[in-house]
Amino acid sequence: PSVPFPIPHAASRLAQGVTQDMSLAAATTSAFPLAKEAVLSIARGGGGGGPDAAIDLTRIGMRLNAMSSYALISSLMLGSGLYLFAITPLKTSDVAAPGREGKLQRAAVSAFTVLIAACIATSLHTAIIFNVMALYANTALGQALDAEFLKFWESGVATALRKNAFFSFVAAIQTFKLSFALSIFLKSDGTHRWVATIVALGIMLASSIAFWQMVGIASLHIFKH
Repeated sequence: PSVPFPIPHAASRLAQGVTQDMSLAAATTSAFPLAKEAVLSIARGGGGGGPDAAIDLTRIGMRLNAMSSYALISSLMLGSGLYLFAITPLKTSDVAAPGREGKLQRAAVSAFTVLIAACIATSLHTAIIFNVMALYANTALGQALDAEFLKFWESGVATALRKNAFFSFVAAIQTFKLSFALSIFLKSDGTHRWVATIVALGIMLASSIAFWQMVGIASLHIFKH
């Protein structure tokens, strides 16, 4: 039977096709590392800063998320503190009880006023500092300003602000706990006033001990570097 073209010619065409496919595969393989480096460079933030300027966006994102969590908790305490401020009597003249009980209640009102004011102020300070710092950090990273971000993040001023904001965060927690206990005392009467206040203080004391244990472990193993 006849064939449309000679067999030797077909074999030659087949060999040429195989050679071209192999050449294309080799070129793709050699180009893959370059493409991979380009993708990694873009993922790190681009910017053409070179390998020394590249940063790990995943880990930076984790740190920014952790900092935002401080701000979120502070915002919750701010709202709770404002609510306690609104529902608890703040004037010693509002206390009508006579004698020793009246003096005790007026002292509790004064202490509550100071503590809740400190709670609101420190919560607001913490929320502002951490939110604004996260905002500026994300702005720099979003514009591929990796080197500028590192200068901002590692500057002495930014480091001091983060430490002060953490201390403010701790102060907000402790003052809110004490304010809540005093609010229970002022909003109750009779024997159950003392029972409720003592129970609340006991639970808050246990919570504070656990909190400082966690802070101590974290300082020893994480934040010592």
